[in-house]
Amino acid sequence: MRPRVLAVLWLLVLVYAVRFAVFKLQAPPRFSDFNHYYVSTLALRMGSNPYVTTFGALGRSLDLDLSDLTIENQPPTLLLCFEPLTRLNPYTAYWAWIGISLTFLIIAVYLLLRQTSLDTRQALLFGAFLFLYPPIYDHFYFANMQVAITLLLVITLCCLSRDADRWAGLPLALATALKAYPAILAVYLVCRCRWRTLLWMVIWGVIIGLLTLWGVGLVSFSFLDSFNFTTSRHFIGNPAFLSINSAVSRLFWREGVALTHSADIMRRVVIAVVELTVFALTVSATAGAGPDHGWRAFSLWVTAMILLSPIGEPHYLVMLIVPFASVADAAARGEADPRVIYAAIASYLVTFSRYPLTLMHHYHLGSAGFFWVANQFWFLAIVLAYLAAYWLAIAETSGVQTSRIQASGEDDARFALATAAPDMR
Repeated sequence: MRPRVLAVLWLLVLVYAVRFAVFKLQAPPRFSDFNHYYVSTLALRMGSNPYVTTFGALGRSLDLDLSDLTIENQPPTLLLCFEPLTRLNPYTAYWAWIGISLTFLIIAVYLLLRQTSLDTRQALLFGAFLFLYPPIYDHFYFANMQVAITLLLVITLCCLSRDADRWAGLPLALATALKAYPAILAVYLVCRCRWRTLLWMVIWGVIIGLLTLWGVGLVSFSFLDSFNFTTSRHFIGNPAFLSINSAVSRLFWREGVALTHSADIMRRVVIAVVELTVFALTVSATAGAGPDHGWRAFSLWVTAMILLSPIGEPHYLVMLIVPFASVADAAARGEADPRVIYAAIASYLVTFSRYPLTLMHHYHLGSAGFFWVANQFWFLAIVLAYLAAYWLAIAETSGVQTSRIQASGEDDARFALATAAPDMR
């Protein structure tokens, strides 16, 4: 954390970011998730139902590469929020979207670090490593929107730490409306007995839903029909996807080979068992009233949310900045076990490990299987992050129980002394 070292590290961040922006960003017409958002939202604005009617022709007329994604599978609230960008030409809208995402990321990191006990140099070190984190660049490469969800999660924990239940429910409701899978964080509120926050999450969710219905219309209900498309083999068979659903399914599937009915039932059973196990472990580690010290329970639910989501793409790992900051805060306080620190560091580093293998694949060195192996590192990264968050959460629970036992023992001792006092006199 010496000033010169920090200066060199941030210079590296700046050079890396500029090089990435100039040479790597998928600006139109090249394929990105932005193209998909733009064309589907424009189709909706033109009166078409993007959940039912293919919009490939519209994409070709705009010279935007959509790959084979010509049916929308994003919630209608996302399309409604994206609609102003369709008033711009695709190229201008793309760079506006990148600028918005970068702004959201900077705000999220700033608010998150303000919640920690890190001093200025520690915060600069954490920030530098964060901006070198490969999922950040994967997110901007595909121009996705997980940074917006990350910012909403950070705002939520800031509000929760101040017991602002009414406002804590708003970002959670908005995150759920934008991407659906953050709805699982309602279980976190139940586990922590944050009933007022849960109530306001529902209230804000109803308000956002009515506004979406008013802005989009009955087309909104067609989104429910896209769930089967989202969870089809076409999606979750992607070797880079990192949810439990995807990782387990890949153990059963072989390219070009259809599963028998009994084998597919077995696949679904194994997925259900693994997901229920993760869910039960997360609930047991975070259940209990009282303040969430260092947002450790919240961090565990963030990692569980990624694992339990239907698909879980690599850029979802952007949200791991929340548990990473929680671990860094605990380490700075001397409250993190070595296994917590090592698991978090391993999760961070393993995302870099895929680069040599993908580079060999890019230059046709070695087997194409290297690329498949490289993509498995994403799943390993989220598993290690979950372990770090889980061990930190159960350490917090054990500490609370120990404090209660000690407090109870002290109360018993004081009562015994008070009872014996008259006899002593």
